[in-house]
Amino acid sequence: MDDKQSHNPQESPSSEELLKRLAIERLASNSPWHTRFFNTPVTAQFFTMFLLLGFTMLYLSISYSGNTGRCSEECQDEKSVFQQGIVADEQTLTIEMLEYELNKVITPEEITKTRAVLDKKFSAVKKSLLQGRLAAAKMSEQVLSQRLGKQYLPEIAGAMSLIAKTPDLETVQQLYPAGSIFRLLNDAITDNKAPQLTKKAFLQGQTGADAFQEMYALVKLQHEREQQYITKIEEYISSMNAYMSFEWLSRLPWVVQLIFWTWFGVLINNIVWLIRLSKNRKEETDLTYTPTVYIMLFPRLMIAPFISIIFLAMISSGMASFDISNLNNLPAFLVAAFFLGFMSESITLRIRQFFNKLLDSIETNKQPKLALADIEPTPSFKPIANTSLASLETNMRALVNNDMSVTNIRNQVIKKSRLDSKE
Repeated sequence: MDDKQSHNPQESPSSEELLKRLAIERLASNSPWHTRFFNTPVTAQFFTMFLLLGFTMLYLSISYSGNTGRCSEECQDEKSVFQQGIVADEQTLTIEMLEYELNKVITPEEITKTRAVLDKKFSAVKKSLLQGRLAAAKMSEQVLSQRLGKQYLPEIAGAMSLIAKTPDLETVQQLYPAGSIFRLLNDAITDNKAPQLTKKAFLQGQTGADAFQEMYALVKLQHEREQQYITKIEEYISSMNAYMSFEWLSRLPWVVQLIFWTWFGVLINNIVWLIRLSKNRKEETDLTYTPTVYIMLFPRLMIAPFISIIFLAMISSGMASFDISNLNNLPAFLVAAFFLGFMSESITLRIRQFFNKLLDSIETNKQPKLALADIEPTPSFKPIANTSLASLETNMRALVNNDMSVTNIRNQVIKKSRLDSKE
């Protein structure tokens, strides 16, 4: 019995404790949903992490959904942004740098270094190819101009004649018909449409047929060398692709990228704030955690993309300055989009200050008050004696004209405005 009596008070709570528990549960049941759900920073932190994970999976699925199931030979042959920014011109044999495309993935300093590396590596080969063009042009001029009188392939014959008269590498670079001469000669020989030339030599010289074949051999060799040159340049450019590339940012339109990375910035900023609260490392600007403060995360997620777009529009239009000015560069754009989400509250404050200054710049032009001095004297009308019907008609017309005159109407308007201002 003693054991039972000593054990019972420990097992059964008192009526006062039961009333407290019931009161707490009653209050909790009547509190708003966000107070019940986000009652602790830990719960809020896990919910934010779940949102971040969900947005990340959605972003990856949208970015790569268009490539699943179709990555075949076409997908493998697709050029990167870096490869599209470096082009070898088949006519001039120069390596052109498309700065607008290259600025998306590398800096202007790296573009200059890349141009110097390519020029140093391929300048000697380019000079050798231009000299080969000059030799092919001289031979072609002998056949097409001297033997055939520019009757066969007249446009190409004229170009070769100009090169032979001005035998410098710059002229060869601009005038040599690299894109057409080999194709036309090869089609003519394949289809047996080559010009009829004599097979007899004159004074132990070269026959016409042999000269044509030599010209074709030189042009063919030159064409093959140039194609190998272009292929080597493309292979070298492919090997220059950066290991840490940000070209995956070009999979989606920039607005979609901006929205997602702004959301990522907002969510990560919220997680960092909750971590600081959990570690009791609260900063001066940090708010005290309450469920009401935490659910402000959702309005921030809604307005942050719009604030980011407005801010970038201000930067692009020159209305505001920003250290990240080259937004065409993909890494710089990524940093700017994440920054605009991470610091969305501060950015909103800056935009509000900017619009306040813009509002103060609006001025209205005040209209000057009308004074009695502006009233012009109305010409006095002196009626004549109504001695006849004609005199009466004249007096009536004069009265009407006096009342409808511009001066009289203006004076009446001025008087009326002064009466309205006094009232």
